[in-house]
Amino acid sequence: MDLREPAIRKSFLDGLPHLPGVYVMRNAAGQVLYVGKAVDLHARVNSYFHPGSDTRHFVSRLPGELADIEIWVTASEREALLLENNLIKELRPRYNVMLRDDKSYLMIRVDVSHPFPRFESVRGLPKDDGARYFGPYHSSSAVRFLMSFLGKYFHFRTCSDAVFSARKRPCLQYHMGRCEGPCTLDVNAGDYRQRVEQAMLWLDGQFEKLARDIKREMKAAAAALEFEKAARMRDLLFAIEKCAQPQRVVGMDFTPTDAVGWVRDGETLSLAMLEVRRGVLGVHRQMVVDVFGEVEDGEILSSFLYSHYLSRGEAPQRVVVPFLPDGQESLEAALGERFGHEVQILAPDPADTPLQNLLGLARVNAQHRLQLQGEMDVQEHLARLAARLHLNAPPHRMECFDISHMQGRDAAVSMAVFIDGRPTPKLYRQFHVRTAEAGDDYGALREVLERRLTRANEKNWELPDLMVIDGGRAQLQVALHAVSRAIHADTTRMTIISLAKQHGADGPPERVFLAGRKDPITLTPGAREWSLLIRLRDEAHRFAIASHKKWKRRDDLASSLEAIEGVG
Repeated sequence: MDLREPAIRKSFLDGLPHLPGVYVMRNAAGQVLYVGKAVDLHARVNSYFHPGSDTRHFVSRLPGELADIEIWVTASEREALLLENNLIKELRPRYNVMLRDDKSYLMIRVDVSHPFPRFESVRGLPKDDGARYFGPYHSSSAVRFLMSFLGKYFHFRTCSDAVFSARKRPCLQYHMGRCEGPCTLDVNAGDYRQRVEQAMLWLDGQFEKLARDIKREMKAAAAALEFEKAARMRDLLFAIEKCAQPQRVVGMDFTPTDAVGWVRDGETLSLAMLEVRRGVLGVHRQMVVDVFGEVEDGEILSSFLYSHYLSRGEAPQRVVVPFLPDGQESLEAALGERFGHEVQILAPDPADTPLQNLLGLARVNAQHRLQLQGEMDVQEHLARLAARLHLNAPPHRMECFDISHMQGRDAAVSMAVFIDGRPTPKLYRQFHVRTAEAGDDYGALREVLERRLTRANEKNWELPDLMVIDGGRAQLQVALHAVSRAIHADTTRMTIISLAKQHGADGPPERVFLAGRKDPITLTPGAREWSLLIRLRDEAHRFAIASHKKWKRRDDLASSLEAIEGVG
């Protein structure tokens, strides 16, 4: 079956059932293009082939690429939601939302079935193995602090079950006073279990209840003249109270609530999840993920919330979001069925000050995380770009030249400059073409590059490590010829490339042309090292358009009277 044939496609679409389910779209090579869910498979799949019914950019490409659609019928929309989530993770479709973080969540696991349980850090989803899981935590340093605290004040074992059962004498942790040595010594299992329960209260954030229990135990030890035990309880109480101090009380009811901070910059999405439990602001979870696929924010948020709470193994009663996700009611029903209680997803009313403040705080956290991630990512992307272009080192200064004109008139060449991967507008320049004839783009480019190279020894005009020309192989040859004629600058350390756009959905993809290489490099969609080049090219184009608009306004408002001396 090949759905690119109109007759076959019509027969297939007419036969689709009016039932909920999931559809998997594939091209002729069998590659998965898109996975979606539907309340009515017939109506939803048919909508892709009605012009204008779906404005997402990739939908216009489907009729030319789509060769087969696999249909999965489910009993309900909630089952379709779960199946869609699993298939996206398994098949990794080209046009779907792909929320990817660099690693899975860190959690703390306690095997409560063991006579002497230990606390261990693990990654991945909570398992149905009878153990208690705490977290997840976005920071490994936070987990290290928690594990260190548990060892210092609760004296739990750290060895694995296999080592525990085979050990003949206490380890170094015992001699350091961080473990009581239950592996070989006669340790009271009841007292050990009591400390485990106390530690789990601490990990669960129930500081007040834990503090009351420890105070009662401390007084009982003092009354029994067990002053060393009472002193240990006192130190533990001080440590717990110190840990609880940074918690921020939120002026709202005690409904368990999560708030989603959302900041999106192109294909980069920063998310911050703030948890409020018993009116206290607790764990902050932050992540920066790449969003692959041309999709709306509502679909991204829906996919993220479902994946996030499935990975956690629990959900609060209320989730505060900046905007409502797609399929809100179905998502609430699916989460409620999964976790056994009602889950409300809401965008708060502007008059609801406590929830609005919480949402604002979550957004601030997401913004800070995006800025921090950007600082780390840029250097990594520059290094990867240097490797792809065979540069000796990551480029410090990059320049891009873009030719623009108004229907052949007023030709100009714009120069955008990035320093260490970031735009530097004060170094942008706009060149008016003086000698090249109207419509001669190659002549204009040659003229401007020669003028730029003559100023290489002036301040703020240092030669770039990487010069990018907007165009194809012909523009690259013009630039190389202009550089070869330069006599005022040492161009040996400068690399020149051209970046060709994709023209139309069926045209060749964006490509990079290099000197001395016959075949261009095809840009991989979503590769962040290439996004630097594309952003540089787009910035040069934006600067050119802005300058042309300014010139046009000036010309439109010009008057012959201004040329008369004394009138102006």
